[in-house]
Amino acid sequence: MLRKWLCQADVTLHIEPQDPVLIKSGYATLDGPDMVPVSSLRNGKQSYFLPGTSLKGVLRSHFERIARTLREASVCIPYLDPRKGGTLKGAVKAEERSFGCGFRQAAEWRPDTSAKAYLESCAACRMFGSLRFAGRLSIGDAFPLPGHEPISSFRNGVGIDRFTGGTVRGLLFDLVVLEGGVFKTAVRLTNFELWQLAALNFLLLDLQDQMISIGSGRSRGLGRVKGAVERYVVSYVRPSDKVRGIGELATVEERSVYGLMQWQPEATIPLPPVQTRGLRYEYDLTADWANRLEGLLGSLQAFLEWHQPLGQAR
Repeated sequence: MLRKWLCQADVTLHIEPQDPVLIKSGYATLDGPDMVPVSSLRNGKQSYFLPGTSLKGVLRSHFERIARTLREASVCIPYLDPRKGGTLKGAVKAEERSFGCGFRQAAEWRPDTSAKAYLESCAACRMFGSLRFAGRLSIGDAFPLPGHEPISSFRNGVGIDRFTGGTVRGLLFDLVVLEGGVFKTAVRLTNFELWQLAALNFLLLDLQDQMISIGSGRSRGLGRVKGAVERYVVSYVRPSDKVRGIGELATVEERSVYGLMQWQPEATIPLPPVQTRGLRYEYDLTADWANRLEGLLGSLQAFLEWHQPLGQAR
């Protein structure tokens, strides 16, 4: 079923740093600052950008926090590998065996297919992916808009001794941060369940309310950003009069094999006038996406209460 294209949500997103931002390139410099932002050659000149991988990681972490708030231990700890022994130190008891979905395997009576990987994945891995499953959400690199390029400035810092809490004599470092600018990226959620569309809206609203920070140095005042939706379009392979997810579009067999929850909002959420584009039927929600899709917000908690990841630790 996930090999077919049934529905899709496309969001064009503007990201405007409210504080200086540093997403480190990871490359050491021979002279000058020790930490510099990532950059790329674009349109014949060097341009700073926000990598899609970094943005996706931040959004996943924020979604995991939301999910655990709604239901304890409802998502895995993706880096927790049971083969390396023990449980996560300091974790609450409910999370002691929250092994990463990527380190799980299907039970003996279940073939390890893509359908079973999706069925046995937690909410975060279903949406963002794991070592077993690619996930439904993708986000591209965010490049600055023409005329809204950020400026770079220098900062300096001092090394901290983690045992004493004091400074380390002689350990100074310099970094370059980005200030201002407006970056543009595209977010795509393919073959979404209704709770995944609700989760995307939670993330967009929190970006809009400046509750998400990106990059390094977030504890020292760096990284706070503001998101703004430029365009929000939902597409279907067949015309629809209301918002639907794959839980409704899939067959009975597909719902069972992939573990899709059938959930309906209390009131039908109508779609605006359709625009055809090839085989796609597009519905532009830009004007009122937050209010129009508000009826979906309860679907996330309903899914977290309903779904139990089934994979076994390897």
